[in-house]
Amino acid sequence: MKSQSGLTLVEIITVLIILSLLMGFLVSRLSGAGDSAKAGINELQMKKLQSYINQYQLRYNTLPSSLRDLIQCNDQTGPSCLPVVNSEDELVDVWGTDYRYSVDGGGRTYTLKSLGADRAEGGSGANVDFTLSGP
Repeated sequence: MKSQSGLTLVEIITVLIILSLLMGFLVSRLSGAGDSAKAGINELQMKKLQSYINQYQLRYNTLPSSLRDLIQCNDQTGPSCLPVVNSEDELVDVWGTDYRYSVDGGGRTYTLKSLGADRAEGGSGANVDFTLSGP
């Protein structure tokens, strides 16, 4: 009788289970790296937006009352102002949520906040809230 070489069904299933476990582990690691990369990009975008707020303050000697003041003229800037920011896309974080901006009662300091990947207060990792204050 001639012997046949090949894999049995049990061996094939074992290999498929090992490969699926390995792929599941790799995909979970890669998705976590993407979230931390987005968090880093978000922090850079917030610092850029902070510099736009500082430019506005230097031009008009006051803080903007809202982030929309950076892209459009208002009573303080006059009708022929030059916008500090060219696109509304710069007023949202990497997760597509509007940055939260507030000015204190005296108009001397501001707070810029992103709610993170979960778009809710609090969290950890990529869900952590990022906050910058100025001037």
